[in-house]
Amino acid sequence: MSQSLNMGQFYGSIAQRWAADAVVVNRLEHNQARALPSHAHQAGFVSLMLRGQYRETAGFLHFGYQPFSCVYHPPGMEHRDEVGGAGVTLLTFEFKPQLFDAADFSRLNLRPIIDLSGGRAAWELVNLYRRICARVDNHLDLESRAVSLAFSIVRCSTRVPRDLRSLRRACEFVHAHFDENLTLAQVADAAGVHPVYLGYVFRQEFGETLGEYLNRVRVRAAAERLANSTAPLSAIALDFGFYDQSHFTKVFRQFTGATPGAFREVHSGGTASPSQPN
Repeated sequence: MSQSLNMGQFYGSIAQRWAADAVVVNRLEHNQARALPSHAHQAGFVSLMLRGQYRETAGFLHFGYQPFSCVYHPPGMEHRDEVGGAGVTLLTFEFKPQLFDAADFSRLNLRPIIDLSGGRAAWELVNLYRRICARVDNHLDLESRAVSLAFSIVRCSTRVPRDLRSLRRACEFVHAHFDENLTLAQVADAAGVHPVYLGYVFRQEFGETLGEYLNRVRVRAAAERLANSTAPLSAIALDFGFYDQSHFTKVFRQFTGATPGAFREVHSGGTASPSQPN
């Protein structure tokens, strides 16, 4: 029988925690390989992998996490997790369903599982964690940001794109060639559709242009490199398809809310520690 975990309960070691009334941010660590039993969480939560090896199965969905992969799990959803030999460090962000009981939010759908990787909500969680680590914001400001983040996550459920084969092929091509100077015609050719059609449908379904999606993929890859190497920023910029270091800094900050240098300072080696529980 699947175990139901209360808010604040996780398998593994909770290394750090920040909590408000209806929202909790944890840094969760597993130091060795293990297979976790099937379980569910009473609260909705997001898991974002900072480093390590992690796989998850939820129904017919399988997620092989990479650094900064980010997934929203609805309340009560059963899932199974596998931690690889390198262990894993996760940020988790929980919020009570009662947070959205007000009539104004009656159309929100808490049920779908959503891959938030590389999206605005994922970087807002990283930025919230950075603010917690810095200990410069007051508790009310952090709580306000956390509640706003929870609201933006559940709103994503109304904008999940359709599973169109041409869009899948386009996304796969971008992921395989994001470090190159791509054109709309190249991506459309790989997707097997006309460039005008692809540009229109992609924006309609994803709410962003192909160019914005490309930058999102590049920023996520650059974030992994920043957290796991001492490579110069100029080299990372060129490796991931940015024009130069200035362009890299501008785009990276636009998505993550931090400069590449500030991001590396917080996430390199996992040495940052957020404030103690409230």
